[in-house]
Amino acid sequence: MKKTMMKNLIVAGSVLLMISGCAQMGENATKGALIGGAGAAGVTALVGGSKSSVATAAAIGAVAGGVIGDKKDQENKQ
Repeated sequence: MKKTMMKNLIVAGSVLLMISGCAQMGENATKGALIGGAGAAGVTALVGGSKSSVATAAAIGAVAGGVIGDKKDQENKQ
């Protein structure tokens, strides 16, 4: 396998582990992960990013969106 493909598999696998590792994701965390991943991938694709950069941006956007949404869920509980 090429190095970039292996890196993408590692990033995607780690994102899946982080998402599935949560006991129960709140509504805002789920929405944030979806919006963040889709938004980051879309913007990267629009500016002419390669396939690997689009996949990496989607993973980073999903994690960032999930974290922000989780913080909102935590604020709503208090």
